[in-house]
Order: sequence, then structure tokens, then C-alpha cells
Amino acid sequence: MRYNKEQVKKRHTRLKILVIALVILVIGGGAVWATTWYKSGPGSDWPKIKEPMTNPLTGEVTAELPSRPFVLSTDNSDGARPQSGISKADIVYEFPVEGGISRLEPIYYSQIPDVVGPSRSARPYFVDMAREYKAVFVHHGWSPQAKKYLESNVIPYISAFTYGNIFYRTSSKAAPHNSYTNGKDIWKLIKEKGWDKQQDVRRFQFLGAEEKQRGDKAIDIDINYRTNKNNYKYDAKTGKYKRSVNGKPYKDEATDKQVTTSNILVQKVKSKVLDDKGRLKINMTAGGNATLFTNGVAVKGKWSRKDLDSPTIFVDQNGKEMKLNVGTTWIQVVDGGVEVKYK
Repeated sequence: MRYNKEQVKKRHTRLKILVIALVILVIGGGAVWATTWYKSGPGSDWPKIKEPMTNPLTGEVTAELPSRPFVLSTDNSDGARPQSGISKADIVYEFPVEGGISRLEPIYYSQIPDVVGPSRSARPYFVDMAREYKAVFVHHGWSPQAKKYLESNVIPYISAFTYGNIFYRTSSKAAPHNSYTNGKDIWKLIKEKGWDKQQDVRRFQFLGAEEKQRGDKAIDIDINYRTNKNNYKYDAKTGKYKRSVNGKPYKDEATDKQVTTSNILVQKVKSKVLDDKGRLKINMTAGGNATLFTNGVAVKGKWSRKDLDSPTIFVDQNGKEMKLNVGTTWIQVVDGGVEVKYK
């Protein structure tokens, strides 16, 4: 079909209007769709839209997620801080261990950091936690109890004693606080071992755009383990809590930026000394009190867990499952030796 000059001009005008409308639509919806676009291949400038999905651990919309998370047992001693990669974890657990110190168990799912660590040894209750996330457990060292437990093959695990080629010591810190690894090497090994089959990763409940949690004011929170004092201060502008340890901003070594979180869950447990080294035994299915800190308020409730392969459920005082703000969560597992206060 042939067109005269006037028809061609009209078609060009309509095309320009359509392009402008599409640009406005893309910009306006960028917050939702930007994370669902990906390059179709090297050298391609045209994005393709994949089916969006929700990260079950953060509530964020994304285009792709790996088949399962991995957990790195992470040193939290004075000589280990600042740790690397911690800001890329979707969830971070902090557990009490022997001697009044604590250990971090970050769960890496939506982001795979280049450098993670320093890595330290396993405890049975760390493994209990990893089971509910269907995660691969990565560690450097283990207690006798954790060694026996892991070798019973309750969960896939990567030990530095077996796969030392993906771990290395850095000269910037003294041993044993200097064992690092690489997220990409971990995932390469997961694939080689055939552990990359799709898993049904546990899901949290999240607040809708217009929902707000109600509770007591909580904009300044102290969670004090015996040898390290954690503080979270709420920033109303960002809706996040800024984390400090022992009076100093808590930073990711890889970014040199202060770590923040959208939610803090305090999970109260009972512990008892297990051996002459002071190692602890913690029952991760016993249930107990819980407090959610989010949006600058504290929501009190309980936690329960059917069995070690089921998710831990946090409910408020009315028995309804707690809803988190979209974003990362720190889960502070505290026993009788840990003080929690807020204002």
C-alpha cells in the first residue's frame, strides 16, 4: 500500500505519540518492572520481560531466583568484624554460642556476593535453622556434635576441611578470624554436586502497600549479648533500622557502608551448656516468646515450629502471623543471657 506525504506525516506523528506514551509507562512503572528486566544476551540492548515473582524471604519483586539459598556460618568476634558480604544477605541470624559471644548465620538467596566471610565453625542449632530454608550449609570447622549431625546427611553442606580449594586466608586479619570464600565458587560447587534442584523455600508474610504494623514505640533498640552490644536506630525517612555494634556503626567490609534492615525479629529460646567447652544446646522447635520490630514499633507475640523441616511461624498476641516490611530481616536468637530493651 502506498501513502502520500500527508499520510506519512500523520503516521509518523502517531508513532511519536505512541513512543512517548510507552516511555512514560515504563518510567512510571519502573519501580515494579525494573527488577524483572534482563538483557537477552551480550551486546543486546533490548530488555525482555520475564514473569515477575516475589522473593519469599524479602517480599521484593524479582525476575529470577536460584533454586535454593546457602548459609555461611560467619565469625562475629571482635577480630572478625567487619565481615564481607553481609549486606547482601536476605536474612541474617545471630545466635549465642559458648563464652558469651555470638555467631552470624547469613542466608544468601537473591544476591550472590563475591567475597563472604570470615567463615567459622558449625553448631547443631545452626544446621537446624538451615533446614527450614532448604539451604546448603557452608562452614569452616565444627563442634563434635555438629560434625556427627552433618555427617548424617540431614542437609547438603560444604566444609572447608573437604573443599579447602574454595576457601582462603587473608593477611588483613589474624587466624582463625580470616577464612573467606567466594559466593560464585560456592554456587559452582553446588551445581557440580547436583544440589541445585529446585526447593520449596519457606515464605514469610509481608505488609501490603497501605498496611502498617501497630505496636509500642520502638525506635532505639538494644540487643546485648555478653561480649557484643547491638543497637538498632530507626530512620523514619528510609523506614529502615541502622545497626551498630559496641557503639560503632556496623559496616560491610566490602562496601564500607553501614548495614541496615527493614525488620528485626527477636526469637527467645532456652539454652543449656552441653559440654566442658561451654558449648550450648538450643531446641529450635520448643517455641517461645517473640518480638517483631518494624516501622518503628514493637509487636509482641510467640514463635512455634512443627518440626525441623518445617518453617518457624511468628504470630502476634491475637494469634495472627506477623507481617514483615518488604526488605531484609535480622533474626536475633536470644537466650537468658541476652538483654533486650527498647524505647
